[in-house]
Amino acid sequence: MSLERPNTELFVAGRIVSARLTFTMSNSSDTPPDLSHKLRSLPSVDRVLAEPALSPALEQWPRSQVVDAVRAELDSARALLGNGAAAAFAPADIAESARHALNGQLQPSLRRVINATGVVIHTNLGRAPVSEAAAQAMSEAAAGYSNLEYDLDAGERGSRANHLESLLQSLTGAEAAVAVNNNAAALYFVMAGLCAGREVLVSRGQAVEIGGGFRIPDVLRDAGATLVEVGTTNRTRASDYAAVMHRDTAAILRVHSSNFRIVGFTEEPSLAELRKVADRNTRGLPTLLIDDVGSGCLLDSRQFGLAYEPRPQDSIEGGADLVLFSGDKLLGGPQAGLIIGRQAAVNRLRSHPLMRVLRLDKAAIAGLSATLQHYLLGEAVDTVPIWRMIAAEPEQLRERAGQWCSAVGAGEIEPSDSAIGGGSLPAETRPTFVWTLDTPHPSDAARQLRERAVPIIARVEHDRVILDPRTVLPGEDAEVIAALQQLLGNNA
Repeated sequence: MSLERPNTELFVAGRIVSARLTFTMSNSSDTPPDLSHKLRSLPSVDRVLAEPALSPALEQWPRSQVVDAVRAELDSARALLGNGAAAAFAPADIAESARHALNGQLQPSLRRVINATGVVIHTNLGRAPVSEAAAQAMSEAAAGYSNLEYDLDAGERGSRANHLESLLQSLTGAEAAVAVNNNAAALYFVMAGLCAGREVLVSRGQAVEIGGGFRIPDVLRDAGATLVEVGTTNRTRASDYAAVMHRDTAAILRVHSSNFRIVGFTEEPSLAELRKVADRNTRGLPTLLIDDVGSGCLLDSRQFGLAYEPRPQDSIEGGADLVLFSGDKLLGGPQAGLIIGRQAAVNRLRSHPLMRVLRLDKAAIAGLSATLQHYLLGEAVDTVPIWRMIAAEPEQLRERAGQWCSAVGAGEIEPSDSAIGGGSLPAETRPTFVWTLDTPHPSDAARQLRERAVPIIARVEHDRVILDPRTVLPGEDAEVIAALQQLLGNNA
């Protein structure tokens, strides 16, 4: 028997071939068609190039690339025929497929999406959106020349580190600062630059794995340092560190728990206690106290009803020699790893060969500088999107979700929770109100939202599609409403 499937889209070797096909479904007694005859029926490259559908492509693209696209579609058609498909591959179908393939190459792989999941710092969606001022600064730095490594006053070569250091000094009280391309790099850099060949003490409860399989023991080993675990998973005391200190102890490392929390029967020493332990080690080179606080939270998270999140400035005040943190989590800027602390330790890092390998580019420096200025001016809650989202009150979000509901004439408004996410404030949430839709096929509805020109990423829970306005930027509401109207029209 045969099954007619007009205009079927077939994925062959990663390509799409649109054709009017007739699939022949046969048992073992059927005689297979003459493959040679079918292959000879395929149009030539020149015949396909003559199709009107390819005229715009021949004007836009070099002819050689259009020819390659046509040949690739013909190869895909041959593969289909070789797999038993009985088909009439018209020149117009091949031309249309080649045109789609060429246009697809012009579509950026990295695209803007609307985050309606309610996860504020969404690792898979690019973490923190930057402020308008930061985005403008990044664009201006990338579009032209800048004084990245040029001292305008002296008229000679300068240092890119200078653009961020004074801001970080003012905000955290640190003596010095350098920046690298992410916080994982910052930790590796410090271990390789200051602790290689020596021991680093880490509480067993902090020898963690974070996203992407990034494990603290692996980092230390690959950087040339020797991990010495102290204490137990849930309880570690200052005396546990003191008991194993000796002349080869390079550092005490405290690591942020990132995306998990140990609760119940727990204990861990304060930075001040660890500072005393490090200072008592006089049997060799100085022992550094290094604090990886992870999220880069410069504000007091408790003012938003959240648990306390370690702040870099608190770690400096507590006696840490070096503090490491991210630029693109709760700091709310572009991806970066910031290292602040004592002048002597930072100077050693500046002269290390890895500094050039891991340094930030001009756009990231510009965006980070603009972000830090928001904090310096006391305007971060209003201007940094991450904090604006966190600070949004439930009633504000109920109103926005209600506007969506009224505009589309469907859905329900329900209370829910927004997660902070992104390896910051583990398990912490903020109350919110969400737009929900009961539908027999919620996964299909979520897929339709993702397939838009500007994809909308929703949650699917309990057979419902859920959109949380907390993480939808204010200027994106109209796009969300248009998408929901189309979704409901398609599924009416």
